[in-house]
Amino acid sequence: MADFPTMVSYEQALKIIQDLPIKPLGTQQVHFKNALHRICAQDICAPYNVPAYPTAAMDGYAIHFDDIPMLLQEGLKILPPNKAGNPTRPTLQRGYAIKTFTGSIMPLNADTLIIVEHITLQDNRIFLNVPKEQVQKSQWIRQVGDNYKEGEILLHKGDKIGAFEIGLLAELNYNFIQVYQKVRVGILCVGDEIIEVGEINPHSNVVRSVNTHLLESLLLEMQQEPIIYPIVKDDKALIKAAYEKALEECDMLITTGGMSMGDYDYTQEVMKELTQIHFKGVRLKPGKPVTFGTFAKKGTFVLGLPGFPNSSAVTFLLFGLPILARLQSRVYKPMLLQAKLLEDVYRTDSRMEFRACEIINDNGILGVKFSAKKSLQSSMINNLTHNTALALLAENGSNLQAGEQIQIMLLNEF
Repeated sequence: MADFPTMVSYEQALKIIQDLPIKPLGTQQVHFKNALHRICAQDICAPYNVPAYPTAAMDGYAIHFDDIPMLLQEGLKILPPNKAGNPTRPTLQRGYAIKTFTGSIMPLNADTLIIVEHITLQDNRIFLNVPKEQVQKSQWIRQVGDNYKEGEILLHKGDKIGAFEIGLLAELNYNFIQVYQKVRVGILCVGDEIIEVGEINPHSNVVRSVNTHLLESLLLEMQQEPIIYPIVKDDKALIKAAYEKALEECDMLITTGGMSMGDYDYTQEVMKELTQIHFKGVRLKPGKPVTFGTFAKKGTFVLGLPGFPNSSAVTFLLFGLPILARLQSRVYKPMLLQAKLLEDVYRTDSRMEFRACEIINDNGILGVKFSAKKSLQSSMINNLTHNTALALLAENGSNLQAGEQIQIMLLNEF
């Protein structure tokens, strides 16, 4: 009997990963423009209030609110305009108005902005052309700290930095920031039948090294550091040698193929010999043979994935991402959405299933259908292209009917 859990549920596998003590990688300093898609390794706090002064949110006229009656009757005289970027802040006198433009600091003593659409200009005076009830004190004025206040945490340690975060860093004048180091992820494909892209077919019974380049691309999209190792044939000594090299060089190793129960599936034997296995096999479709372990000597995490491309990709996303997240001090929570089934779903397997589905805009409602997808989900990489998501079908679940609600994961949100 195995001394590690076997054929666990999807939830059990995630809990094993979550409960494992995983120390985050080190950090490095990068220029803020090189931080795109990296993981922030520090709290970024506002060094000051923004805006620092009350600021006009629209083009209008700055006035005293108590001058509204005068604005309705004899009008307010106009002082020189207040443009954005003026080095000095004008002072407003009672009975006067100052034309103030979007982004300008409000004049001293001004507490209200009347937008230009609500003003009529006559004889160098302005008059309100809407009922006074439409004017509220402090309207159209961004108050001190409306954007953020001094000391407020704007980016948290563990946040992913996207384009909008880059814009925020620019506004904060952060030239350099600390980010987590990229995870060095080894990719090792095993199998006599696998040949590399560009290699001439020696015979018809071969397949291209899809997994190598698919997993590498997923990792590059995540701003990690994939390391591709040469394809290894079904020879235990060769597999073990490749394993030992990769385990020493990487923070995480992903292998594909050799995880089933065939006569030449040596990868799982090598994994048992070199790592501490945390679980082997998940009641999951696709991806039942997935195995997770740790190389104790260096702390390298190992995911043994199935050989079929879809199974390999889906199990990497389901189990590899929580590991990667923890190595960069993140808590990974997949985005689950509710969608409407647009056709009946038939179940032929008791395992929990992540079935490829097509996303449809059904009159403004998120809908999914399966008729455009091939039935052999594990092996057909084209099932995951285009507008595809994963539908979550519960373990021991029954058939579903069109119109029912179902949970989905968006592939491009991992």
